[in-house]
Amino acid sequence: MQNLISKNPQTLTSNDIANLAHRFGGKSEDYIEIVNTQKNMQTINKYALLKEIDNELASITSR
Repeated sequence: MQNLISKNPQTLTSNDIANLAHRFGGKSEDYIEIVNTQKNMQTINKYALLKEIDNELASITSR
């Protein structure tokens, strides 16, 4: 149990790409985030609130 308490979660922030650019060089525009869109959609569809938010965002952006 102590091991679980002492671990730091690896939380992603909006500054991750900027931090990568600063650490490894180059411009932040040169970095892209690789995501698993299929897994993301499975998660969205699994939870009703996320599904509702996704549907609302889709309707707003398609106007």
